[in-house]
Amino acid sequence: MKGRIKNIYKKIIKYPVTIWMVVSLLILSSMYMAFAAYNGTAIVKRVVSTQASSSSSFSSNYMEVYSTNIALKSLRTTNEGDFICPVTVCNYDQLDPTSPAKALINYTFTAELVKYNESTGEYDLVTTVQTKENDTAKTFYVQKIMDNNQTISSDGQHSLNSTGSFSYTYSFESLEGGSTLRDTYNICFDATEVAKDVPDFFIRVSAIPTSESQQQSGVSNLASVISISQGRTVETGWHGSLQETSTTDYDGYNLIIEGSGAGTIDILWDSSKFTMNPVFVEQYGGVGGKLSGESDVTGQTGWKKRTLKVDSANGDNRYVVQFYKAVSGTYTGAEFPSKYIKCENYIQDTEVTP
Repeated sequence: MKGRIKNIYKKIIKYPVTIWMVVSLLILSSMYMAFAAYNGTAIVKRVVSTQASSSSSFSSNYMEVYSTNIALKSLRTTNEGDFICPVTVCNYDQLDPTSPAKALINYTFTAELVKYNESTGEYDLVTTVQTKENDTAKTFYVQKIMDNNQTISSDGQHSLNSTGSFSYTYSFESLEGGSTLRDTYNICFDATEVAKDVPDFFIRVSAIPTSESQQQSGVSNLASVISISQGRTVETGWHGSLQETSTTDYDGYNLIIEGSGAGTIDILWDSSKFTMNPVFVEQYGGVGGKLSGESDVTGQTGWKKRTLKVDSANGDNRYVVQFYKAVSGTYTGAEFPSKYIKCENYIQDTEVTP
């Protein structure tokens, strides 16, 4: 044993530089492996603890990220006549509009008139559309109305039911990086389709980023199949409900406001804990807008209020308002977000008789 130790000692004395280089490499390797393991764990934790919506900076109000199965969005309206649904394409996460994509996103937007195939369970592009009683074609169309937040009027209505043409594609669409931007496309359903309890026709919409944009920004394909039917509502009224769970904590939450009739409804929140989506404020606020300015709630310290004008006769019977955490906190168990975000006090408009 002493002889072995003596031999090792002689080798260290004879080759000091080589020995210390080997030892240094072993130490650096161990440190790298430890850092990589820690960093990998941190990444996983960040992914698990983030918000509920798609984490992509390419999103939509009605479309969702998909790989094979495309989401079905079944909408209802209490109004008669053609139904117009605005579909947005945005360069930010729906729950985090303050962090837009840094790079340019190029994409194509397509709207297709489809029918459900019971044999395959798929939605197939239609080959023919029946005519109305007066022999005029049914009305299904797509029209771009907003480009990079700017309202446009140059784009016409592109029919989805003309002979041999049941789809339309907008190519070379783009959203510049660095600013919160959205494009909006109106899709229109024929009045006879709206009146049905079970729809015959659906409109499939998709936004497909170019391969270059997918690589640079890490964005994914968006799509959904949208249907519309007329709800039979006897009484008018509006209400709001918060999408939340008792077990999962998110960075943002959706307040769904829906109903029928005309009037106003109040949105209240604890500003020390949550803030309202500035994009919603920009879209519906301002002079002549549907959303009032922000005011304090009497007797409730830190609470704010905005009043929303609602009128389903205009075709708007559903609003989605996002709220984000003002400070870090956990809202699970008894700490429901709905304790701090409320929608109440619906006041119906009254007709003034002469």
